[in-house]
Amino acid sequence: MTASVMVSYVRARAENTIPTCKVGFMERPERVVLFIIGALFDRMAPVLWIIAVLGNLTVIDRMIFTWQETKRLEDAQLRPAGSRAASKAN
Repeated sequence: MTASVMVSYVRARAENTIPTCKVGFMERPERVVLFIIGALFDRMAPVLWIIAVLGNLTVIDRMIFTWQETKRLEDAQLRPAGSRAASKAN
């Protein structure tokens, strides 16, 4: 259940820094569908394991994506205005 909460938390924290962070596989609709499937077929234990593993992979993916985007945005800000025009001309 912690992975399920962390997916939303990491996205909210990331979107404070970068414009959008819609990466990863286990977003809310996928988690809800898995919970419904687990409840209907009485297979909650495997569903919770899937959410735990894929949820944590989504959290890691979002953290890496946020780090890469902040580095890219920081590099774009540090680059002088003249070098941007020169790099576009090439």
